[in-house]
Amino acid sequence: MRRGLVLFLLAGCHVTVRSELTRPQVTKRTPLPERAVPHAPQLILTDSGTLRFIEPLRCPTQETVAIEHGVEVDTQPNLATFIVGVIATGVGGVLAVTGGTGDDPAGNPLTYAGAAGLVVGLPLAVGPWIGTRTVIEPGGPGTTETRPGPEEPCGARPLSARAATLTLRGIEVHGAIDAEGTFAVSPFQLVDAFDTKAVPSWGITALVDGGKYTVQADLDSATLATHAPAFLAQADFDAKIEPMRLVPGIAAGTLRASLTSTEAGAALRVVLPLRNDGPGDAYALRGALTSSTKAIDGRVMYVGHLAKGASITRELLIPLSPQAAMAVRGASIELSIELRDAHGTTPSTPIRYQGAVLGDAPR
Repeated sequence: MRRGLVLFLLAGCHVTVRSELTRPQVTKRTPLPERAVPHAPQLILTDSGTLRFIEPLRCPTQETVAIEHGVEVDTQPNLATFIVGVIATGVGGVLAVTGGTGDDPAGNPLTYAGAAGLVVGLPLAVGPWIGTRTVIEPGGPGTTETRPGPEEPCGARPLSARAATLTLRGIEVHGAIDAEGTFAVSPFQLVDAFDTKAVPSWGITALVDGGKYTVQADLDSATLATHAPAFLAQADFDAKIEPMRLVPGIAAGTLRASLTSTEAGAALRVVLPLRNDGPGDAYALRGALTSSTKAIDGRVMYVGHLAKGASITRELLIPLSPQAAMAVRGASIELSIELRDAHGTTPSTPIRYQGAVLGDAPR
């Protein structure tokens, strides 16, 4: 009977709490490109070695969520039972001690009452803390639903613009922007593609369409250098370099500069006649242009391979912003071109121009 009583009391040691559960789990995230949002424009260097203005896109997404239903069954301690057990154990202990210290402990009813209190109280005090657990039982069938997800990158698109003026390394570079966002001036018109060791890093500030956008960009020297072969591979001159067998004799004609008009706007037209009096061929022939006018300073004029006895007239068109064109029209400017080649055989004296910038026929 005593065992049955203990089992009966232990049955009340716990309380059971049942809670309905829904556990969402994202199974699919779908971008919504038709709702793409453009972010601040960027200027990047493409694999082909050109500069390109783009707008990075971020797309909202839609998430498909699987909802699992269940019941959480939480078996918790019955604090009321615990308190009763603590009290019963305490009273039983006191009675047992009192009965046990009398003249006839075995015949003292307090001894038996105390023992009974301990037998009943201890299970009630300890039992609530044994066997607690949480079990998830399956609920109804699962369902699915859709909800908005976070934005994520989803490509880029060309920046819709007409022209930009770049400021870098103390010079100004103006150029048109085509429908693909490509800037008309190659970075290798500003650095020597044949001498990648001298390629500097760039910190660029670009004013697009007269200040509609301001774009900051950094191009490190290693990145620029690795793209030089791509530029040379598609250049409009012969970029091959062969061992020097005989020394070439490069002679320059009269350097000329004039203001002209192109489909993209005003440009400074720089013309340099060259001939190779031999006896050897010249390879990787080019000229580094310098000027105190920052809108035309820092350009490179490429010639490439010039065979012995050959002559060529090389032309460099430097696009100008409307403000720069107005400033140089009719003004006296100075510029010089230092010739270089693959084997260091060119004259050391730069070719110079000084004079008024006059207009010529549209190009």
